Amino acid sequence: MAKPKKFGIKAIIKLYSAKLLFKGAKLPLLMTALIVALFIIFGIVDKTTIESAVDLVLSIIPSLLGFVLSGYALLIGFGNIEIIAKKPKPKNGDNENKPTLYQRVSTVFAVGLFMQIFLLVFAFGLKLILKLDLTCIFDNFCICNILNYIVFTLLVFGLLYVTVMIKDLVVNIFNFSQVQHLFINRPKQENNEPSEN
Repeated sequence: MAKPKKFGIKAIIKLYSAKLLFKGAKLPLLMTALIVALFIIFGIVDKTTIESAVDLVLSIIPSLLGFVLSGYALLIGFGNIEIIAKKPKPKNGDNENKPTLYQRVSTVFAVGLFMQIFLLVFAFGLKLILKLDLTCIFDNFCICNILNYIVFTLLVFGLLYVTVMIKDLVVNIFNFSQVQHLFINRPKQENNEPSEN
């Protein structure tokens, strides 16, 4: 029997459920659909539009990546890890393999960083390809227009997704600090010392 994956990308994927991924994608998907619909109705997505989107990604993501990476380093490096990494005692019907708060916070940071890195590499590659000034290789220019809209949609959705994901990071950091606050300020148990007569 194979051991469960506890490290690496497979462990991150296992801890970060698809439910969280789709829950976080709702607002960015709605905003992306609205933006793309506006371009379909009132504008056109051509090379200059894609270049503008790529430049926007390349100007925002490096700063965002630095911010999230420094927050992740602070989370891992500071704080009382024993408080938030301790597994709660399973109650009736609870799953014993349920991730701790520490695992959830760390996983959200890791997924956010991976998405930002992927978006940065994708935009950088597009920037270089756009510099080649390639002409449409298809006889039907409709295919090229569809490709332009697909690339534009991916760029807009990716940028909106990683930006909206900061909300999850902030909530997780708040939960992390709340657990430490509640642990430090919990009422001390009464001493069972005999009272003096």
